[in-house]
Amino acid sequence: MLSELFIIINPNANTGKLGKKLESAFTLAKEYLGDFEYAVTERPQQETELATEAIKKGYKILVALGGDGTATNIGDSIIGHPDVTLGLLSAGSMCDWHRTHSIPYDLEGSLKILVEGHSEKFPAIKCSGDKTHYAFDMTDGGFTGKAAAAAHYEMKWMKIGLIKYNYLALKYVLKFKNTSAKITLDDRDPIEIPDLTNVFAAIGDDISGFHVMPSNGAYSQKNKDLGVVIAHGMKGLNRVKMLIKAIPGNHVGMKGMHFDRCKKMIVETEFPLCWENEGEIYNENSKKVEIERIDDAIKVIVPKDRTYKIDYNEEIYLQKFEESFTKRKFKKFT
Repeated sequence: MLSELFIIINPNANTGKLGKKLESAFTLAKEYLGDFEYAVTERPQQETELATEAIKKGYKILVALGGDGTATNIGDSIIGHPDVTLGLLSAGSMCDWHRTHSIPYDLEGSLKILVEGHSEKFPAIKCSGDKTHYAFDMTDGGFTGKAAAAAHYEMKWMKIGLIKYNYLALKYVLKFKNTSAKITLDDRDPIEIPDLTNVFAAIGDDISGFHVMPSNGAYSQKNKDLGVVIAHGMKGLNRVKMLIKAIPGNHVGMKGMHFDRCKKMIVETEFPLCWENEGEIYNENSKKVEIERIDDAIKVIVPKDRTYKIDYNEEIYLQKFEESFTKRKFKKFT
């Protein structure tokens, strides 16, 4: 297996910390893998190019050493190559995708999972806006998208990724202007929203430390669909309150929060929304974005006996949109 393995390394992962620790990372990796072939990115999104080249050379296991953006760009290249498997080594600021599949956040723990070599097929989320990009955990549009875009050019001096993203999320949660929107889930009647604040669609539960979609990993796997969260009618401090409550997943039932499920979602807005997945921006100009679940899109090396967290009953995803105009109470499991 290891002879077919190729590692793609993003030294800028974790706000550049990985690049400063590459020597120790190599030493640890060799303890588990022996000698291995690898490439180090020199510019943003080069992972896609390096992954495509590695596939052409016959490598069957492409390993991402970095964070969510690194893994997503490599995964985007693997789509359409069913004989190629993705491995995830944890070295980013957030590693939301890794957490979704119970891959340890530390490098050594993720190396142990990689060596075990147990792989399974997982879905992807096809995201079409200014360009088409595949997400493998969560995609979102609104102030969170603006914060993700800003992270590429604002606060470059901040070396702690979580603090940087949370500050930018707070900044844009206050600056963002609501927009009118029409959201169509599968073949149901469109939801007309005069004041859309944010939209999420996901296979997993978390984004950048926020428990946005509680229990969704389990329900998405069971139903073979996407979890959807629509925030609407929120302004000023109410948005900040929502953001704070979303860290542990306590925003469920808030006025203006709608949870739903679908396989395909079309979002049409009066003004273009910034959309991102795992930190990669795929829309800033189009007023229409289409999001669709693609089953069995990619093989990923994961722990053999992993579990999915369930902290809410599935009823939170089965409410009518009209019910989100009032505050509701849902039991949260401890």
